[in-house]
Amino acid sequence: MKKLILWGLLSISLIGCSTKVGYYFLDWAIEWKLEEYVALDDQQDKQFELALDAFLVWHRTQEMPRYKDQLALLAAEINHQRFSTQSWSDHVVSAKAHWLRVFDFVEPSLIPIISSFSDDQVKQVIAELRVEEKELNEKYLGKSQPQLIEMADERIDKRVEKWLGKLLPSQKKAIHAYNVKRGDTLDMWLEYRHDWIRLFSQALKNRQNQKALSHSLKLLMTQPDTLKSKAYQTKLDDNTARFGELLIKLNRLANQKQKQRFENKLNTLIRELTEISEDI
Repeated sequence: MKKLILWGLLSISLIGCSTKVGYYFLDWAIEWKLEEYVALDDQQDKQFELALDAFLVWHRTQEMPRYKDQLALLAAEINHQRFSTQSWSDHVVSAKAHWLRVFDFVEPSLIPIISSFSDDQVKQVIAELRVEEKELNEKYLGKSQPQLIEMADERIDKRVEKWLGKLLPSQKKAIHAYNVKRGDTLDMWLEYRHDWIRLFSQALKNRQNQKALSHSLKLLMTQPDTLKSKAYQTKLDDNTARFGELLIKLNRLANQKQKQRFENKLNTLIRELTEISEDI
């Protein structure tokens, strides 16, 4: 379910030609993604439609202004050369808070639907999660460290280029250096995902107890760090800090054309989030 909601929110920047266009197809996108995990019966589908409609109204009117304000702050920090490791850390905390509010809003609506799942529906969800787990294992396990670094380089290059355009050799070098130095968490990540799926599957199998289900989902969706080993969490925190340092360096290395492209895209995103939040 977490992947469902997160995918839906992220899809606002992936669907259509703009964030605004994508957002107005968000209900369709979420429903389409849900069908990959489970086929709802008529009653569940009606409940989900009502919950989704309420969520989109709340998200548009209450959360979009928060996102806009955070992006405006980011733009100001970058324009005035105040973007630092501390501001990066603050933005990470804010992003986590966005997700917590989303879960707190949708959880009361989702619990009755999930608790009404049949055994076959639970099997559908678990089977799809296992397929995803298998695909990830096939993608990453058996790869050498240089191969994993190359994959990470390509992944980050692609994401950064969406905002800056074609990267400079110095920027590619900085990204590569980050991937070489960052802590290796692959095995711990795959182990954590396996354990998370196991606990999520157990929660679904005991779904008739809504109070217990709510407790389990709250833990799995909003407190996943409690399931990670101390060594894993330490490496994650270190990697997050290093990534913030990378962003600062990429900004410092950017030429005027890249800076203008970034500013234009960020301002467009802020404007579209404002328009979405005001379109009641």
